[in-house]
Amino acid sequence: MRPGMSETQSALEPTRNERELHLPSRNPAMNSLFTSAFSPLAVSLGLLLVMASAFPTPGPLGEDFKNDTTPSRLLLTTPDKTEALIKHIVDKISAMRKEICEKNDKCENSKETLAENNLNLPKMKEKDGCFQSGFNQETCLIRSTVGLLEYQTYLDYLQNEYEGDQENVKDLRSSIRTLLQIMRQKSIDLVTTPTTNPDLLEKMQSSNEWVKNAKIILILRSLENFLQFSLRAIRMK
Repeated sequence: MRPGMSETQSALEPTRNERELHLPSRNPAMNSLFTSAFSPLAVSLGLLLVMASAFPTPGPLGEDFKNDTTPSRLLLTTPDKTEALIKHIVDKISAMRKEICEKNDKCENSKETLAENNLNLPKMKEKDGCFQSGFNQETCLIRSTVGLLEYQTYLDYLQNEYEGDQENVKDLRSSIRTLLQIMRQKSIDLVTTPTTNPDLLEKMQSSNEWVKNAKIILILRSLENFLQFSLRAIRMK
């Protein structure tokens, strides 16, 4: 208690610690930041940011979509976008076939020789429900998904043996991988991974350049036909 102060005045006078608690900040900017950080407006903005990140906005199909195979992105797809992805794959196949034929005369006309290369490629049958007669959406979707999984070994062969633009092969594989992710979500719990033949890739190898190109063309042609039938199941979803 200072000299000249009564006990009552001393009791009412703030202590040194209390005075320090009420002293203004030496840094006005920090004081303003501290105050605004806990203002109702700041809290509201924070909640809006959390909600925005929790519910992403779907965007158009593009390169980012095709390369992003996370479930959160795939769930935002539509039948139209999936159909556009299949058509992109078919266009890529056509470009690769054209590139091979430009280097090999009459490469698309030797059907007898191509038929001799029995590769046991996945094909659609009447029981698969993808033909116009006897179409069954669920059965067709399952067969389409399993068939694309079976094509993975043949895509390995393409990647190893294709002598054209490798970016086309990478794009093809990436797009098919994305398509598979989408289709497996539509037929969840119904598709089992098919058994692969570990010796198939080795059996497909050939030192004959013409035979090698013939196999590549046959794989691309069969894959294109397979995807055309698969479109029916996608359009109905």
